[in-house]
Amino acid sequence: MSVVRPLLGPPVPGPRALWRAGGRRGVTAAVCLAVALGTGAALGRVDLGSAAALASFTAVYGHALPYRRRAGVVAAVGAVLVASSALGALTAGHPVALVLGCAALAAAAVAAGVVWRVGPPGPLGVVLVAGGSSALGTAPGGTGPHVLAAAAGAALAWAGCMLPWLWDPSGPERRALEAAEAAVGGSPAGAARAVRLADVAVRGGSRRGRADLRRRLGDVEARFLAALPDAVPDAGAAAPPGPAPARWWHVPAAATALRLGAGGAAAGLAAVALGLASPYWAVTTAVGVQLGTDARATRARGLQRALGTAVGVLLAGVLVALDLPLPAAIATAALLQLVVELLVAAQYVLAVSFITPLALLLVHLGNPATTAGGLVAERLAETGVGVVAALAAGLALLPRASSRRLPAAVREVTAAGAAADDRRLHAALDHLAEVSAGARAELLPTPAVTAGVHRARAVADLGWALLGARARGDGPLAAELARRLAAGQPAS
Repeated sequence: MSVVRPLLGPPVPGPRALWRAGGRRGVTAAVCLAVALGTGAALGRVDLGSAAALASFTAVYGHALPYRRRAGVVAAVGAVLVASSALGALTAGHPVALVLGCAALAAAAVAAGVVWRVGPPGPLGVVLVAGGSSALGTAPGGTGPHVLAAAAGAALAWAGCMLPWLWDPSGPERRALEAAEAAVGGSPAGAARAVRLADVAVRGGSRRGRADLRRRLGDVEARFLAALPDAVPDAGAAAPPGPAPARWWHVPAAATALRLGAGGAAAGLAAVALGLASPYWAVTTAVGVQLGTDARATRARGLQRALGTAVGVLLAGVLVALDLPLPAAIATAALLQLVVELLVAAQYVLAVSFITPLALLLVHLGNPATTAGGLVAERLAETGVGVVAALAAGLALLPRASSRRLPAAVREVTAAGAAADDRRLHAALDHLAEVSAGARAELLPTPAVTAGVHRARAVADLGWALLGARARGDGPLAAELARRLAAGQPAS
């Protein structure tokens, strides 16, 4: 069982938990994909329908955001996916240019995602759209219609993401609060994240019903504060504070972007050198493996990606060999999209097992020249290349970029808490979250890194709680939290 669990991941949650995690997002994405493909089929241009369906992946972004912020973020994501689709169409006959372009897009998407806090699935959608578009066989003169179809698919997805605002304008804020209310009795780390997301949603969301939501937020924060530790754990001598590196490439976002881009480029170029048919799939695999949230997840994702892709490729081969009627194929693609969104947060192996046939089915519908014969062997080989390149990049490129900055990021939070400057404290907490995420994802963490991450989590919990207490004007509680935060400051 100890060997099987890393391969299979956690058990699948119940239907209600799956719906809460991805039901609304899955239905929106599935409907947008079906409409895009169906419109292309009705016009006699299934290839353009596939281009629009790939760009409709825009619909999986931004569902946790309040509508005011969602409108801008999803529009920006849609524009990026349309640009990715154009890149794929233009470089279809030039595999080296394609893989380098996909790798550069992935690196840029990582950096942009950190700056604008876009959230999952991050750069994976960008690479998948660019690569899938390259496989549609668009003729040089057909790039214009291809890009217009992609733009229509992205616009449809934006409308689908914004549509619930008409009848539930404060829905994202309310759901974030419900998640926080359910989380405050659980682990401190999960509760802290849920409370933070609820705070951001309520403060940046619709003005309708805000007073009631603020009251509920205050109650949730009070329950969370009561469970906070009395003191910050000492990292001990294993994690001495040191100066943060001044080099720009040691900034966590830059280091992650560099690893992701280099790993993707190496995977794609290796696939080209080996003569594999779809090197973009190797790039996609390399990007997906490197998106783990901690060291164990990153290592496990390599195995899970390989296993999930193997199952998914076999399923795709069956679907292609069945040669389904077009309406049935469209319905199957929409169902696969729904299942992916339901599973992706909870069960990565199964999600990959369904996203693989989804991507391949969209390409096959737009370019029926692809056959089931070489599909299985090619995709498995490309997946293997991508996994190896991703793990090599994670081990070789700036493997300690984030953990080196962790002590300084913790000190900045404690200093900002003592300074009673909420803007400075908020910025310091955001930076600490970014650095901690990078440190957790390092492939071979030392005991010092593990201790430092544990301490950083406790400091972040106290820091976010301090911001909440100050926002409510609770002076005594804010003073007590500031005291706890300062008490955990190590000597410089």
